[in-house]
Amino acid sequence: MTMTSAPSPTLALFSFTRDTLPGRIVLRDGALNDVRNELERLGAKRVMLIVAEYDGHLTEQAQRAIADRLHVVWDEIRQHVPRELAERACAAATAEDVDALVTVGGGSTIGLGKAVAVSTGLPLVCVPTTYSGSEMTPIYGLTSDNDKKTARDARALPKVVIYDPRLLVTLPPDVVGPSAMNALAHCAEALWAPGPDPITNALALDGARRINRHLRSAYREADVAARGQVLIAACLAGTALGTVGTSIHHALCHLLGGMYDTPHALTHAIVLPYAVKFVRPAVPGAVARLAAAMDTVSEELPAAIWSLGRSVGTPQGLRAIGITESQIEQAVEVALTKGLTSPRPLNRSLVHRLLEGAWRGMSPSVP
Repeated sequence: MTMTSAPSPTLALFSFTRDTLPGRIVLRDGALNDVRNELERLGAKRVMLIVAEYDGHLTEQAQRAIADRLHVVWDEIRQHVPRELAERACAAATAEDVDALVTVGGGSTIGLGKAVAVSTGLPLVCVPTTYSGSEMTPIYGLTSDNDKKTARDARALPKVVIYDPRLLVTLPPDVVGPSAMNALAHCAEALWAPGPDPITNALALDGARRINRHLRSAYREADVAARGQVLIAACLAGTALGTVGTSIHHALCHLLGGMYDTPHALTHAIVLPYAVKFVRPAVPGAVARLAAAMDTVSEELPAAIWSLGRSVGTPQGLRAIGITESQIEQAVEVALTKGLTSPRPLNRSLVHRLLEGAWRGMSPSVP
């Protein structure tokens, strides 16, 4: 007779199923020079380089790195990836018969590359120059008619991500601060988005720990070591978020970005402390773990995140980036129609309190 035993309640606490994201990561000082070798490994010979036109020096570096595999350059980049822009880039890739895509730039550049990869099925190689973390997720977004929609698609995940800390040395402080706070938002939300697991938690917490320890130095000085540590944190943050997906913080930031074309990283940096305060009653364990990683306690975490953000140039409130109080009212009404994912039940009063707090920009107090 076969004997079976009941599942252990203790072991049940550690039960999970995880889909590990595929892909190859290269991280080293000077790694941009590895791009051609990685393209050769993929068999790519006719490459479309996607890079912002305003950064001529970066474009030259990227062109030299891709060398004889470069076929065409696409340099029109816009935040929140307008659908019509993505469609034109896809048409160009098809017309030029390219066989791979390389993005060199921040989240908007990577986002366009992902949209083209999803539409064409072309392999994508990403060389990030900010801390967006988008390169580590299969999530991409398109905006049309002031409405930003995100989706998950395996084709959006790069075949290779090349991290070169040297590329971030010239990043201005006003980009370093909000971009890294955006990465911190990825760490935070990965802890309470649907489907967390111990591996995701470990990645998110280590990312938050590195940001807390190194961001101020990376902001103050163009130090390759400090900026490299924050780059590792962004990689960890993106990996964590890409595995579990997003929740209320990202949903509201994407809503604001789509409706009012607010700067992506700044929006995340401003809203994050108030989102953490909002979810805290529903996910006290996750918030406590994040607080410990950031050398504080749960009750003080929203204010600690606010203080960190302010110390690295986060504007004081959504009103500082052009959103009016009446637009907050409009955003609340739209948010309630979207069926947003949240660990805490949503109602008009709670969403209004969250967004109004983010609009005013005062240090979040704890009830």
